[in-house]
Amino acid sequence: MPELDLLRGVAVLGVLFFHGFRAEYGELPFTGASRIFLRATQPGALGVNLFFVLSGFLITGILLDSQNRPDYYRRFYTRRVLRILPAYYSLLLLLGLLHQA
Repeated sequence: MPELDLLRGVAVLGVLFFHGFRAEYGELPFTGASRIFLRATQPGALGVNLFFVLSGFLITGILLDSQNRPDYYRRFYTRRVLRILPAYYSLLLLLGLLHQA
C-alpha cells in the first residue's frame, strides 16, 4: 500500500524534525515564525509509535498475502534479511572507517 508507505515516511520525518529542532531548541525563547515552526514539530514525538504500528500492519499484510505458499516463512525472512542486512553492514563499515580516522 503506497499510501501507508508515504504515511510511514511522514512519521519518520516527524521524528527527525522533533529530535532535530523541538527537543534541542524547544526551551529557547523564540518568537514569530521560529516559534510556530518549533510548535509544529511537537507531534513528531508520536512518529515512532505511528511508524511501528504501520510497519506491523504492512508486514502482517505481506504474511497473510503469501500464506498459501508452502515456503512463505522462509521467503518472508529471506526478503527481510536481504533488505536489512546490507544497510546494517554498510553502516557498521562506515562507522568503523570513521572511527579509524
